[in-house]
Amino acid sequence: MIDSEMLTQDKERLADILARDEFGEVKKQGKSWLDALFEEILDTIARMLQSADVSPGTASVLSKVIVAAAVIGVIVFLLIWWRRMVRRGPAENQLLAREERIRTYADYLREAKERGQKEDWREGVRYSFLALLSFMQERSWVRIESWKTNWEYLDELQARQPEWETFFRTHARLFEQVWYGRAELAPAAFWESLSELERRLHGEGKHDERR
Repeated sequence: MIDSEMLTQDKERLADILARDEFGEVKKQGKSWLDALFEEILDTIARMLQSADVSPGTASVLSKVIVAAAVIGVIVFLLIWWRRMVRRGPAENQLLAREERIRTYADYLREAKERGQKEDWREGVRYSFLALLSFMQERSWVRIESWKTNWEYLDELQARQPEWETFFRTHARLFEQVWYGRAELAPAAFWESLSELERRLHGEGKHDERR
């Protein structure tokens, strides 16, 4: 049978788990929904083990295994939920507007420059990233879809043109920070990123023409 001391120890271990960085800190007064959920899970486990003819040692091992499985399950659920929220984000944060037609990478580069000249850095970064995606689609490395995440574009790129992975990661990270995270971007950083992108795309384009 499981005793009250063992249950107390398990609750203390649960508190340690919930205090870790990956679960974040709850600043508001009272318990978070995660606290309540895991306490309910632990209480249910305790009731199940109390009603069973299980030795204290076995009960302790079983409770640890079940709590660990519950923690993993919640983490997986949160990851799936987060990815869906990214896909279904507000319309103003979408990379592609509804019914927006895909243009050539050269068109997007020109638009990015025009936005930069107007000091509209956020839209400029969006058009820069669209130039990169359009360039890759023109070479059949990826296929642009409004519902895709950058991770999915990266998967396609790794399968078809892996040497571009690092370059794509760099520009995807900048896009996500500025577009989704609304981070401030210095003008010099914008023009440096755009110039690097333009050199790489035009250079690869000229290389293709010589083949």
